[in-house]
Amino acid sequence: MKIDVIGSGSAFSTCNNTSAIKVTDCQQNQWLIDCGPTIPRAIWQRNIDVNDISVIYFTHIHPDHSSGLAALINQWKSFKRTEPLTIFCQANQQPSLQSLVSLAIWPETQLCFDIYWQDITDEFEWKHWQIRTANTQHEMANKAIRITIDGKTLFYSGDGRPTAASQALMRGADVAFQECASFTGLSSGASHGDFPDCERLLRETEVKALGIYHCFDDAIPSLLNAMANMPDMFLSRDGLQLDLNDIDFSQNAFRSFLAEKGGKL
Repeated sequence: MKIDVIGSGSAFSTCNNTSAIKVTDCQQNQWLIDCGPTIPRAIWQRNIDVNDISVIYFTHIHPDHSSGLAALINQWKSFKRTEPLTIFCQANQQPSLQSLVSLAIWPETQLCFDIYWQDITDEFEWKHWQIRTANTQHEMANKAIRITIDGKTLFYSGDGRPTAASQALMRGADVAFQECASFTGLSSGASHGDFPDCERLLRETEVKALGIYHCFDDAIPSLLNAMANMPDMFLSRDGLQLDLNDIDFSQNAFRSFLAEKGGKL
């Protein structure tokens, strides 16, 4: 499993793309998780072919996680994509995403490739991928996702504070990405995660490495300082690439790996 952090920023970040990752297996099957407004350009900059991404999974459809769909579909249409696309989303959020697809091709009504819409369920398989999902605590229903491919496991929270269900989903993952908007603790009823809660998750879930992302820009210096002596936790960043088959997750080795990759540690 290879992970490419397309974007790591919060909704209105001025220094990072909106949060999204691309996941690739050894057969070059590729998923994009979330697609905010700055993600299409970041994909184009990587020279990813219009047919390469097979699936888009939407944790939820706040604009910073979904509004880039129109631009991406428009580019794929303009450059003659031929492969079908599968979109996983929550059933009641599908109409809004379909509106973005309609906008992407207006005034035409037909695409040059098929889109297959799939409802997100608690557990399902895609090819040889095992998928589990759970709700976080967010102002809009948000589905965290756990992906297991060939014995390697990724957790990605989307937005929101952890719930008992999302924490269980995170347990034992090789790499987990948890939304952490604030350095200081937020109220228990808040719609976003915070650093004290991420510290708790690191202790309680036994993940090998916990990446925090979707951080408010002004919280980043304090977060970096606090993580300086925490080898199991890192600040995600745009362009970070992780190959889970090649990473030694022992503490010193993983921190050295991130430093070599330009991680902000």
